[in-house]
Amino acid sequence: MKRAGLGILAIVSLGLVAATPSVKDEMKSVVEPASNILFSVGGEVDPANGPDAAKVIDARWAAAASAASQLRTVAAVLQTPEQAKPGDVWATTAKQFGDLAAQAEAAAKAKDGAKLADAANALGDNCTACHAKYKPQTAS
Repeated sequence: MKRAGLGILAIVSLGLVAATPSVKDEMKSVVEPASNILFSVGGEVDPANGPDAAKVIDARWAAAASAASQLRTVAAVLQTPEQAKPGDVWATTAKQFGDLAAQAEAAAKAKDGAKLADAANALGDNCTACHAKYKPQTAS
């Protein structure tokens, strides 16, 4: 009887331990859709796009804040030893990614279009720099 109990405990315990997704999986399942939302809303609320930017509905601000929060969470995961790449560039870029996502989240919560647009643009630059170094490019 004790063995059966221990076996069930072991199975339950194993079920609680989730494998860390690969960087590629995180990018496809979380970062890509979240950044698309953030970039879209960042463009909608950018005051440089005219007076209609101020008319963005609350749901879009909330979507941007949620997307930025998801990006911030992924940035933290990218900084863990399981995900880190050798050298300082990865650590610096991943930390900047998290900092910029936090700025975007704060701007979205404050409904500050200029700051959200700036943070979204800076996040795009951060992504580009990281991809230039770490994402293998293939000819199409």
